[in-house]
Amino acid sequence: GYQNLALALTAVFAWVLSGAIVYYSVGNTSTVPRYVNGTVLTVTIPSWSFAQSWYFSIQTGLSIGFGLLSESKEESMAYSCFHILVGSSIISGALSVFATTVLQKHRQFQTRSERRLAEASSRLHADGYEGFTVEQIRDLMLMHPQYTNAIIRRLLPDAKQAQEKITEFKKAGSRRPLLVSDLLKQAIEALPEFQHATIKVQDLLTIDESHASFTRRAWRRARRNQNLIRITLAFICMIVIGVIFSMVADERPFIEALYFAISALSTAGMVAVNTVESDAHVLFVSFFALIGVPIYCTMLGSFAGVLTDSYMSRQVEDTINGKLTEAEAEYLGHLAAEAGRDGTITISEFTELELLRLGAVDRSTLRRIRQKFRELDVNGSGTLTKRDIVHPHHEALSSDPKVEEAAKKGLPLMELLHEAQAAIHAMAEILPHGQSSNPSTEGAAGQAEVKAQM
Repeated sequence: GYQNLALALTAVFAWVLSGAIVYYSVGNTSTVPRYVNGTVLTVTIPSWSFAQSWYFSIQTGLSIGFGLLSESKEESMAYSCFHILVGSSIISGALSVFATTVLQKHRQFQTRSERRLAEASSRLHADGYEGFTVEQIRDLMLMHPQYTNAIIRRLLPDAKQAQEKITEFKKAGSRRPLLVSDLLKQAIEALPEFQHATIKVQDLLTIDESHASFTRRAWRRARRNQNLIRITLAFICMIVIGVIFSMVADERPFIEALYFAISALSTAGMVAVNTVESDAHVLFVSFFALIGVPIYCTMLGSFAGVLTDSYMSRQVEDTINGKLTEAEAEYLGHLAAEAGRDGTITISEFTELELLRLGAVDRSTLRRIRQKFRELDVNGSGTLTKRDIVHPHHEALSSDPKVEEAAKKGLPLMELLHEAQAAIHAMAEILPHGQSSNPSTEGAAGQAEVKAQM
């Protein structure tokens, strides 16, 4: 994540800095134009300043090629070949890391709305995936009025009536529980989702998605594309900054200034600054390009991702519905044989094969997942409890009967530590060979014992 981004930025900075040092040390001489009262004069720069060398290092490495400065020394040209070839690899890698970090969607198997429902389900001590009871859904609707609004719209197809009911609910105050109870009675009678006087998380999400207000649907769509919106706004800001600089510093008209900004950010380099004699000019353009080019590339990648999402969805459907090849069927048979079954597969094995066919996971990742399961399944039962998954070693220690009994009796610290150490050693016996339940805990207990003795 951000550590990789920091490493990539460090590599880019080191690469640009090394180029600037080389160009500055070589001492290139360039002839450049100077604009005086509308007249173009030619002046000679006997040796590049460090700011000019920095500018040249960036505009060469990013393939912008403004062309205002030109090298005069062969050794400088020879280094530029190396600088461009090696730099393209560094810049490509850095751009990839930057785009991945900025555009990372943090894909999760649960949407934001589903996570909210799952958290509410936990607070209500309910299993929403199995189905909320009437009492639980009543509490949920009072906690999250958006679901009340969605159910009202589902019950009342007429938009005007639905809005009137929603407004009534908003103004109800202490009468809200009565209105919710009345709504639930109507929903149980009229809606198929409530046919068993319960409603599942997925059904409630479907109602909320299809019957939400226009504002909420627009907000959700914007939130789904928030990466594209953010990076596009950043790109627009960079254009505005470039236009203002060109109009003020180089006294260009608006269209020409816009031309400069966009061509610089897109690495076309069609327009350069009017002068490179000013260190302020070249430093500004250097950092403008160094920051703006990654933003531009990231925006293109984000936009392409939005365009290809629907195509990828169709590809997924085609793959899932497509027939298995002979080789895939053979691998599926291998999974069944590995599990000790002949000719039959479970849903987990079928899911594994489909994930492999979709390219969503590779075999090494699946092997690591299996290994993680075996580590958590310390008793070899082939199943895990919620406690095993959340924090197996801590739970095992805290639930040890001897430790609990010692704590209840209020025994001295040393005796509690001895009981804890005994529990740790007992856990080590049931863990796989060579695996310690928690070495840091055992070490801490030993250190506490030494301190107590002192």
